[in-house]
Amino acid sequence: MPPDQRTDSSPRICHDPLSGRPVFVAPQRGGKPNDRELVVSGDGVTDHPSVWCPFCVGNESRTPPDIVRAPADMAAPWQSRIVTNGYPITTDRPPLDLSESGWAGSDRYAHGTHDVVIESPRHDRSILAVAPEAWRDVWTICQRRFVMLAEQPGLAWATVFKNSGPRAGASLEHVHSQLIGVDIVPPALHTELATLEVQRDPFGRLLAEARAAGRIIATADDLVALVPPAPRQPFETWIVVAEPERHFHAASAARVMAIADLTRDIVGRLERLVPGCDYNWWLHQAPFDRSINTPGRAAAWHWHLEILPRLTELAGFELGTGCHITTMTAEDAAHRLRDAAVETGFDVCVSPARGWQKSRRRGEDAV
Repeated sequence: MPPDQRTDSSPRICHDPLSGRPVFVAPQRGGKPNDRELVVSGDGVTDHPSVWCPFCVGNESRTPPDIVRAPADMAAPWQSRIVTNGYPITTDRPPLDLSESGWAGSDRYAHGTHDVVIESPRHDRSILAVAPEAWRDVWTICQRRFVMLAEQPGLAWATVFKNSGPRAGASLEHVHSQLIGVDIVPPALHTELATLEVQRDPFGRLLAEARAAGRIIATADDLVALVPPAPRQPFETWIVVAEPERHFHAASAARVMAIADLTRDIVGRLERLVPGCDYNWWLHQAPFDRSINTPGRAAAWHWHLEILPRLTELAGFELGTGCHITTMTAEDAAHRLRDAAVETGFDVCVSPARGWQKSRRRGEDAV
């Protein structure tokens, strides 16, 4: 029997007939709770998060079981864990073409995985409240999950993204990210792949121009935090691996530690410049090799994290044209971010004129 479009709530993908833009239709997402609703549904006596927050330690029964956790030793108290999202935009159903069943256009099931990365057992609201070593473990378990997804048949690409604060789309304040694997290559990735076909080394040029223009904020190992030349919001920052590397799951342990250190560092700078700043970030890595006709197309790819503060609203012009408006130059933003260095638990060396340097603990020599 074909699925009934009126009653089948499985996530699906439909496409705009003019632009080809994919849209994930996920009716279950409409039922995801927010903090206020969870407080009301608590014990009626206390509003302490340990009672109502599903991500707090002691409430593990309110989430699906762990997929990956840190530490891996199940006898030890967990510090971070990855679980299946209870309100996913994907389904494990095969990507059946639903148009043959009378569904609209090119609708089909949104085959993939959708996880939640719970980043602290406590009800921390900011990654800055997570100890530096524990924050490194968060990125380590994300990498372990990416390894699993890279080996999973049927997936074309995966990412981890964060919505921090209500203006960034967060419904729960307990620090967490989301990790998604899908069976399509999103349009933004197609665009970046196309750039690699027409430009010899766009990432190398991006890094060189940022160094020449004074838009580098900080470095750790061989990762570079910079303000891109066309920021969509004030203080938009990209963290880019300095050498070609297609996939985050293939990164060395040193690079995983470096992305952890730099994300803490940049968020700390944002907090000093704009206290309480909401932001999003997302990882752009290349599609999995099996999803590209010629994997060599992505040989010059540098995986990178894009951090977007949510300081101005997206209005009609931005939504209608795909063009963005910002009130601050990239060079001014980089200057302010460099001047806003904060205590993060690790020194992150900043020396654009001398090239890339590794992060170090206090008391250790730079290498």
